[in-house]
Amino acid sequence: MNDKTLRPACRTGRVLLVSAGLLATAFSVRAAGGHHAVDDAALLEPGQCQVETWADREQGGARTLLHVGPACRVGPVELALNLDRTHLSGTGAVITAGPQLKWATPLGKGVSVGLVVFATGQEGAPNYLGSAVVLPVTWQASETWLVHVNAGRDFRHHASDDNRAGAAVEWMPSQVLSFVAERFRESRRNFTRAGARWTVDPALSIDLSRARSLHAGVPAWWTLGFNWTFAR
Repeated sequence: MNDKTLRPACRTGRVLLVSAGLLATAFSVRAAGGHHAVDDAALLEPGQCQVETWADREQGGARTLLHVGPACRVGPVELALNLDRTHLSGTGAVITAGPQLKWATPLGKGVSVGLVVFATGQEGAPNYLGSAVVLPVTWQASETWLVHVNAGRDFRHHASDDNRAGAAVEWMPSQVLSFVAERFRESRRNFTRAGARWTVDPALSIDLSRARSLHAGVPAWWTLGFNWTFAR
């Protein structure tokens, strides 16, 4: 599991406002994860890899996004690559990409902490857009309830830096179905999202969610995602 911020100016600004926040969340494995903005403090098992892919569609169809994110556990960390193609009506497509590193460890009974570091670039100038650091904390409140809290900082290239934060609650009523509700702040705006995950089998799961801004004039969007885990 399942965010999923680096915008120097104008055209890349709108793209990264809605999409780059997702880059930071692309590679968590058993909690919010997937396309969700709030990351968990969990890693793939040793020897595992995964590919997460999702598609966003903004209400009204003005923005669409396609994401592919491969990741593998390498020793004590996950190494990942985020690839996104965002199409904006009237301005064409923007492709962003960048590496990501994630580390996590148990802190006490039912509590884990982690560190996520990633960078983002694009195909056009300026090629380098910036980087970010996120600190995720996960609390397993019970067998069926998880709470995730994130705090972090975006370091933009040729633009002012900014904080990011979020919290999510995850309910897992069965082995095959889970639900996530989250509130998060990215690119100086606040958002909420609610979604569900269906685990088809231990290697494949499907996500569906709807997100919206708490600021007027920003369209809501739907996301459909597929997550595939396999042994190296």
